[in-house]
Amino acid sequence: MTDNPIKPLTLGSLTIENNLFQAPLAGYSSAPFRLLSWKLGRPGLLATEMISSKALVNQAPRQERYLAREDGEGPVAYQLWGADPESVGEATKIVADRGADVVDINCGCPVRKVRAAGAGSKLMEDPLLIGRIVKAMRAATEKPVTVKIRVGTSASNYNGAEVAKIVESEGADLLTVHGRHAKESYSTPCRYERIREVVEAVKTIPVIGNGDVRDGETARKMFDLTGCAGLMVGRACMGAPWVFLKIKAELVGEEMRLPGRFEIGDILLEHYDRLAVLLGEELAVRQCRKLGSFYSKTMRGAKEFRNSLNYMHTRDDLLALIEKYFKSESGGVISDTDME
Repeated sequence: MTDNPIKPLTLGSLTIENNLFQAPLAGYSSAPFRLLSWKLGRPGLLATEMISSKALVNQAPRQERYLAREDGEGPVAYQLWGADPESVGEATKIVADRGADVVDINCGCPVRKVRAAGAGSKLMEDPLLIGRIVKAMRAATEKPVTVKIRVGTSASNYNGAEVAKIVESEGADLLTVHGRHAKESYSTPCRYERIREVVEAVKTIPVIGNGDVRDGETARKMFDLTGCAGLMVGRACMGAPWVFLKIKAELVGEEMRLPGRFEIGDILLEHYDRLAVLLGEELAVRQCRKLGSFYSKTMRGAKEFRNSLNYMHTRDDLLALIEKYFKSESGGVISDTDME
């Protein structure tokens, strides 16, 4: 049997059953998706969408949707974003009191709006500020505090190792590193050697590798080339919350029966139904138009299905589309040309 790198992992006071993490995905990592990921793939740690520290401290009503949890979820990291140590510290206490198992600070998001607020990957330009933020978080809770960064700010400043040493010294329990710098898009291959630099820079905390992990082969590559303690999976779990189970199986040379189109249709409908409870039907419909494009990746007629989702307004509309594209005899595996 192939050596299995999937194993329990301890971060601070918490031990999780495996070292596969579900990434915090803006617009996607809501409680319904996390529950499906736990039921179908069982990663060691789930994650919320990014939560604005200032908005949370100021009690903005919209933040409630990000704090919600489903009964039956596994351990969840609540990810905060912000650039002010005081407000991030206050937000840390709020989410810890609301049931977070882990509190994470985002120092890697490249989105312009977040960077304009001095947060996300913009923080990588001021490692000492990141240290002050982590210190404030550590003072606010005894629960595990984690940090997500990129390997650097630009091609001329790969400072991930420097940041890693600072957050370690300020009491972080774990660090996740995305293998691209702040100015690179997903089309740039993951920089495994830069993640390894971060892994080798710290002595007392585990480092999680993030970037281009989608199956057993790419998971093995991340482990072997970086020496990381675990993996975070992002885009590959969108529309495939079972991907964590697939990765676990492939890492040890086992085959996994992937869900067929009938099952995927049922999963999509369950995802919608749970979103409707959380957000109301109008918002659930909007999100489902996006979700459907991911769930239909392996179905015949995917392009037509995605177009049809733009005219969906109710659950009955979605159910009719699922019956047509996922349940009918004409459904099935699509060709590459259908994936435009």
